[in-house]
Amino acid sequence: MNPSIYLTNLFAYSLQVGVLAGIGTLLARAFRIRHPGTLLLHWRLLLAVCLVLPAIQPWNRPADHELLLTPHKTTRVQITLGPTFGGSDRFPAYELLAWILASGAGLRCTWLILGLFRLGHYRRTARFLDPPPPTVQEIQEKVGVAPRVYLSAELDSPVTFGMRRPVMLLPSSFPEMQPSLQKAIACHELWHIRRGDWIFTFLEGFLAAPFWFHPAVWWLLDRIQLCREQVVDRLVLKTTQERKPYLEALLQTALAQAHPKFTPATLFLSRHHLTERVVSILKEVSMSKTRLIASLVTAWLVLFLTGKLAVQVFPLESAGAPESQSTTAAQPDNGSRKAVVVPQELLSKRRVHQVKPTYPPEAKQLGIQGEVLLEISVNQKGEVENISVTKGHPLLVLSALEAVKQWKYMPYVVDGAAVPVSSTVSVNFTLQDSIAGTLEKSQSPLIRLHSEAMATNLIYRVEPIYPLEAKQKGIAGEVVFEVTINEQGEVSDVQVLSGNAMLVSAAYEAVRQWRYTPVLLNGDPIRAKATVTIQFELEKDKPAASASPQDSGSPAIPNPPGDVTPQEHSRRIAIANGRFAASDKSGSQTDRGRIYLTWGPPDEIEFHPSGDAAKAYPFQIWRYRNLGGRPDQRDVQLEFVGTDYKLVRREGAAR
Repeated sequence: MNPSIYLTNLFAYSLQVGVLAGIGTLLARAFRIRHPGTLLLHWRLLLAVCLVLPAIQPWNRPADHELLLTPHKTTRVQITLGPTFGGSDRFPAYELLAWILASGAGLRCTWLILGLFRLGHYRRTARFLDPPPPTVQEIQEKVGVAPRVYLSAELDSPVTFGMRRPVMLLPSSFPEMQPSLQKAIACHELWHIRRGDWIFTFLEGFLAAPFWFHPAVWWLLDRIQLCREQVVDRLVLKTTQERKPYLEALLQTALAQAHPKFTPATLFLSRHHLTERVVSILKEVSMSKTRLIASLVTAWLVLFLTGKLAVQVFPLESAGAPESQSTTAAQPDNGSRKAVVVPQELLSKRRVHQVKPTYPPEAKQLGIQGEVLLEISVNQKGEVENISVTKGHPLLVLSALEAVKQWKYMPYVVDGAAVPVSSTVSVNFTLQDSIAGTLEKSQSPLIRLHSEAMATNLIYRVEPIYPLEAKQKGIAGEVVFEVTINEQGEVSDVQVLSGNAMLVSAAYEAVRQWRYTPVLLNGDPIRAKATVTIQFELEKDKPAASASPQDSGSPAIPNPPGDVTPQEHSRRIAIANGRFAASDKSGSQTDRGRIYLTWGPPDEIEFHPSGDAAKAYPFQIWRYRNLGGRPDQRDVQLEFVGTDYKLVRREGAAR
């Protein structure tokens, strides 16, 4: 999530928290909920809801992609890439504000950790009381806890902390106090230990650290601390049955506090709570249990409805689009220079980096193809900053946008200075090769191979069927093609050089299905072109034709053993379609399906759906034993690789 989206969501979330905290405070006063225990539960629940609010509410998704994906519509949208601050003099306000917020949270956590070290320092420098004073021992027996008691010359007010081995630090003036005051102070601290309040104080401080800037969160923490002390005040009065000494202890401690010390621990007294605590002690709060429950339930029902309204009014937005992309119609900041309009052909010559778009699977399945026309703006650095969709199917637009925004160009220089330019880019999607391409396609090198060299790379061959009409008329001869294979080893283009028209069609349909091992140049696959000759001979009287001598070295697939009946052929087609279907082909048209139709089921299959130590991609190995049914037939091993299991390697051949 980029800083702008983060800060926008933080502002909306802060408003949600402010609304909940404000309404929660008004409801507590409106229903006159004054019982300290009930109020403590109310404030704690309200703080917990505020902290987990982002996780329990729905996040809005940006509408741009939904607009683009509207089926069967062509729409015009504006995609503006995020500004590049490196070459701009714009002040990074979002980044600075995000850094300030994060730094504040870090400083708050650091302050809490330093407070823990300070508590440790107080304990190490304090004097251990063993045994504790008799007044403290008496209260320990009544409350039921016996922590380690220390006297500290650095503290003006009692402090308790720790869970497994709790510690009670008393000020050095404690032994000179009246016994009744000693009992009141000790009882207060012991009840904090008995209730385990220190761990809640510690956790609340850390959980609220990221919201150090939010007054509503600090208000909730203040209310929780006050109610916690009021609950303990009631327990002290119930234990000691002495109200006046306890009030004197509060007042005397307030007067003794010269400089309040920050520590993540339960303190005997916070000065700004003194008045409210004294009023709570002097004024008995009477409220029936039924009324308390009814008031709390009603208040939280209103809070629930308020929270839903706040979430709708101030929604959070998820980062559904890439960070470098926003759905605003603002033009990029290219300084004072006006963009120069250049022809598409001129801009394409200055392109130094191109990313090919991926054909969307949904569009491929629906047979959608065509052109996506984009208007782009390129800044002085040669980076694509602004993309406007002029024409294109919605299912193809997203893929084109994702690719074009990564293109790089040489800076366009006018009068010795780089200037922004605008032009048009066409991205063409065609299903012919089941891959996406561009109108200004940047292809790999093309080399020409000799026919024999091309034949050695052939790994899958479909024999042409001799046309019945040509056979009846006694037409024979050869058909010569110029074949181009792409980087995947597929036949991407077939050009007829010579041949009888009645034979060309059958030869063309067969050659289009051939598969080669990709040709490598310096380790990278490239395109290759060569001549292929198909020979049709009448004297063999077979439906299949043979290749010319220059293609005799190709590892052609032999005819299936014996005669395959129409019923068996139909059965194999049904099995192939059921087992070997790919995302864009029926099972009988895939490499595995064609092998299955030709040779039938293999004698052995190795399944590697997750690859192995040598290959990170799935693959299968098929083995045929004694292919042809004769002892002189060699075994054949075929390897299919990738999610579509393309045939990439063949070992062994039938004689």
